[in-house]
Amino acid sequence: MSFKTPFLALFAGSFALVSFAADKPSLPKAPVFEELVVSEFRQTPAIDVNTSLTQLNQAEIEDFSLQHFEELVQLVPNMNYSGEGSRARYFQIRGIGELEQYQGAPNPSVGFIIDDIDLSGIGGIATTFDLQQVDVLRGPQATRFGASALAGMVYAQSAAPSKETSINSQGLLGSDGQVGVGVALGGSLSDNLQGRISAHSFSADGFRDNVYLRRDDTNSRDELNLRGKLAWQITDDWQATVSGLYADFQNGYDAWAIDNGSNTYSDKPGDDSQKTSAASVKLTGSIGAAVDFVSITSYAASDIVFSYDADWGNNDGYWGGYVYDYFSRTDRERSSATQEFRFQSSEDGRVFGGSTDWLIGLHGRELDEKSDSSLVGFYDDSVDGPGAFCPGGCDEKTRLKSDYDSASLAVFGKLDSALSEHWQLTAGLRFERWEADYSDTFFDYVYAPSMPVSNAFEPKENMWGGDLTLSYALTDTSNLYGLIARGYKAGGFNVNLARNLVPGQEQTAADIPYDPEYLLNYELGYKGLWFGGRLMADVSLFYMDRKDMQIKSGAQITPGDPDSFVFVTSNGKGSSYGLETTVAWQFTDSWQVFGALGLLQSKVESYKFTPQEELVGREFAYAPPYTFSIGTSYRSQQGWFGRLDVLGKGAFYYDYSHNRKSKAYQIVNLKLGKEWQRWAVYAWGRNIFDNEYYTRGFYFGNEPPAFPETLYTKFGDPRTYGMTVNYSF
Repeated sequence: MSFKTPFLALFAGSFALVSFAADKPSLPKAPVFEELVVSEFRQTPAIDVNTSLTQLNQAEIEDFSLQHFEELVQLVPNMNYSGEGSRARYFQIRGIGELEQYQGAPNPSVGFIIDDIDLSGIGGIATTFDLQQVDVLRGPQATRFGASALAGMVYAQSAAPSKETSINSQGLLGSDGQVGVGVALGGSLSDNLQGRISAHSFSADGFRDNVYLRRDDTNSRDELNLRGKLAWQITDDWQATVSGLYADFQNGYDAWAIDNGSNTYSDKPGDDSQKTSAASVKLTGSIGAAVDFVSITSYAASDIVFSYDADWGNNDGYWGGYVYDYFSRTDRERSSATQEFRFQSSEDGRVFGGSTDWLIGLHGRELDEKSDSSLVGFYDDSVDGPGAFCPGGCDEKTRLKSDYDSASLAVFGKLDSALSEHWQLTAGLRFERWEADYSDTFFDYVYAPSMPVSNAFEPKENMWGGDLTLSYALTDTSNLYGLIARGYKAGGFNVNLARNLVPGQEQTAADIPYDPEYLLNYELGYKGLWFGGRLMADVSLFYMDRKDMQIKSGAQITPGDPDSFVFVTSNGKGSSYGLETTVAWQFTDSWQVFGALGLLQSKVESYKFTPQEELVGREFAYAPPYTFSIGTSYRSQQGWFGRLDVLGKGAFYYDYSHNRKSKAYQIVNLKLGKEWQRWAVYAWGRNIFDNEYYTRGFYFGNEPPAFPETLYTKFGDPRTYGMTVNYSF
């Protein structure tokens, strides 16, 4: 099935709508598609946020998603995710973002924040029940978020407390043993204090059948998420919001098979679990008549376990006469604390004749992560006779224990100046000092039990970024903008390379550290609301230049020795350009059509470290040339509801370690239901045509005795269907 026609229709239609509406007279602002973006320094209407932005309100989240943020990624132009684990936690925007983290220090390119709690790199606990809003800002966001947002930022907010007592509840039953239950309760605790709490649990079998163990739940999902929020009106001018979060995800991990099928054969299924306890406090108020003050404090502690059967098989005849048995486990303990202070002008505090708002701030962050990774295995190919590689067996038992501490302190500022009735100039700047302390010890209990290898690093870096934006208001509800933004990301070090260095090889001690990455983003955009807020369209064109691009690829340190295969990050250069557009049209009171399109061309231009396969001239990993979503919804006055979504993306490279690609794919989702004043019942199907697609791919040898390099892929979710019942008052 070809979707070139919908692509062209959506692409051309967005410009046609823009051109058509731009010729119309100015219309009053309307709230149909307009929401406040509180991830900005100030609460700003989305139409006035001069950057590429996808904003999903509570109604859109509830209408489209079932359980998890990874489902919403499909609605964001030029956004992708790596299916490395039971839930998506590694995201890519415009082809920039991590694919996994097995060892070393966390260093995300895409930030992830829930209720002002920084969960960058561990956002796999982001369920969608009782979420009020999700903002995805694309491109570097250095002024606001610093080093955590080289490629962009995901900012999610749970539902805010209200004065009126309310209860929202949800029950879900679906194929693959899906069961979901959620309850949210909110209301006033006193005249000046409102609260809200929510609890949500979800379980599913995980779409895999383990043939060897005769189980269908070795890849299961078992997820619990609790959230709470208090809103306290301390005085007329001062408010405080306290948010709390607890997540307990006890998911299995048994997703890979030698034959690339949906059945698995492992004898030791793994786990992908995470427990997170976190809280934030946001305090806002006025200091005199001219200055407003904001303080944001957050803390999060997480215990994360990631384990898997590394051979994907069993020793009950699966490997013939070979004994092949490996298991990998990584335990991580992470804690992070942030503190931000902001002083910003109120209406009476504007400068330059009242034309300019100003803001200055200070941000501090501490992060501590302890990691303990082990690999246990045994291989015996005695069946091959005297010429066997491991006659009598090769035992392996290794362990890497690491401790990473980092601290950063940033000062930032911003000016928003009205140059005239139509022109506005915005300038932001951030300077950040980053320091880290890393140490590890590597144990080889079989071949060098008395000689562990230790490494220690103490990098320090000064980094800066910012943005300069010029915008022009065509009407009260449409504007043009152009921006230049500079983002940055801290450097790091190749720990596993350090312990594998041997005389005579290409890599040396100079390759252990790698430099910070800087990104220049040039962007032109147009946003508009028309016809009383019934029509919304935006379009942006961008070009990005990556300096000292951090490229992580696989390297075999010793030829012919598969145990010497390590991941190495080095610096290079790359560039990309593309288009992002979103259109939504409420053309009757009941019918709405909507769509989003992302086009992306990227290229690796240079690369310091010699890769396993040539990278220069090819696209970035997880950077599909197009992503799209297009759909329609119907909601009648009698309460009947229907929604149809067609989603797809082009083929993309799985990694920088090899040049194997995914396949282009399209999936179709359908939801039908009936809504009453308090009740709603929906029947839904996702990927209703059961199209096959993949979310992760590896290329390496995992089949004895020759271990030929093979592409192994992980399936995305197949066709699922079920029913959801909501009750609220």
